[in-house]
Amino acid sequence: MLREGWSRPIEGVDVWHRHAGTGPTVLLTAGVHGDEYEGPAALIECIDHLRYTPVTGRVIVIPVANPMAWRGASRLSPEDGLNLARVFPGKAHGTPTEHLASQIWTLAEEADFLIDLHSGGSDYTFLPLAGYYGNASLDAACRFGLPVLWNLPETNGVLSCEMHRCGKTAVGCEYLGGGQLSRPGVQAYTRGVRSCLALWGLLPNEQPRPANGDRYTGDWMLAEAEGAFVATARLGDMVEAGASLATIRNTRGEPLQEFKAATHGRVLAIRSKGYIRKGDWGVLVAKYA
Repeated sequence: MLREGWSRPIEGVDVWHRHAGTGPTVLLTAGVHGDEYEGPAALIECIDHLRYTPVTGRVIVIPVANPMAWRGASRLSPEDGLNLARVFPGKAHGTPTEHLASQIWTLAEEADFLIDLHSGGSDYTFLPLAGYYGNASLDAACRFGLPVLWNLPETNGVLSCEMHRCGKTAVGCEYLGGGQLSRPGVQAYTRGVRSCLALWGLLPNEQPRPANGDRYTGDWMLAEAEGAFVATARLGDMVEAGASLATIRNTRGEPLQEFKAATHGRVLAIRSKGYIRKGDWGVLVAKYA
């Protein structure tokens, strides 16, 4: 029996679903952060495509997972200051963000596969990349079609990471940022989602894209001081170990911290805002894997 349409199984969150025939369940999410725009736009386009496409299995789509942050155009939920991408699987009786995470998690538990679409938001810019955990996720990331594959560090509370820890195949993607909406990013995300759905057998009339992408591994360097963030490296630069990437300066222009590359690698992401606080992400240099 064919079932499809919008509903609100999560308080205040619009969820679209399509269920036809026998097959796996895929959860597609975006808008976990309210200042990231490619993912929500791409999932709306995916819904428009799926309405008229044969599907075998179940697709659950949440274009804007965090309406609180979306309304505030903010990375964090204004109601409690929490980052939804750090509190999964959530708490049913916790703060508003923790409660939201617990509701999303009930759908995640039903899924066999996850694609979580992000961007750099207002504070960061990323090279277009598909992040993965382990071999099962790597195959899907390769078929997503983005030029960079990032072996994601395991981070508590991240939806894709927690899904991976439950034995599910999870892919987390990034595309530029800086508070902008990239039309090529929307198109790349739409193609990538359809490719993975074909790979997992949900789109019997489509073929997954050929495997693609260079593999990198690494994690963010964090700010140890607060001040003006002055970047000397650019997104996508290849850098040598010891290369200067950015500095944090005080109001007198005095250096408080210098970011230096720990290894030969590539700048996969960098802060886009000119001010940084202690503990914020600064630069992500990853080495070729």
